[in-house]
Amino acid sequence: MPPISQSLHEEIAQRLQQSREATLATIRSRTGSDGDDPPQIAPGAHMVTGDDGAEAEMTAHDEQHFADHETALLHEIDAAIGRLESGGYGICMSCGCEIPEQRLLATPTAQTCIACQERIEQESGGGRGPTM
Repeated sequence: MPPISQSLHEEIAQRLQQSREATLATIRSRTGSDGDDPPQIAPGAHMVTGDDGAEAEMTAHDEQHFADHETALLHEIDAAIGRLESGGYGICMSCGCEIPEQRLLATPTAQTCIACQERIEQESGGGRGPTM
């Protein structure tokens, strides 16, 4: 028996597909070009007469960073779709327990249950709040 209900499966599949399409469109808008215009991630895309070259370079760097982040998100979405299709969706990758439905609805790309995620963040110092 799958770890999630059929109705949750359908809802999550729809959400993941919508997120995938939106993320892919955003990545394409940053990395693609329209005719003679360079892509947003290119330094020349942000230069107009009288502009500061360093500022244009910094803006292009930011665009590259955003594209990298969105590409990582796309990989997370694709991995979640793969788990959904293979029947492994909703199972914590760390402890093997079921991930609560509320967590899956809030974060469809979640790979771990709340307890394991908290432990991971605590061990890596990547949690919210002060780290000192």
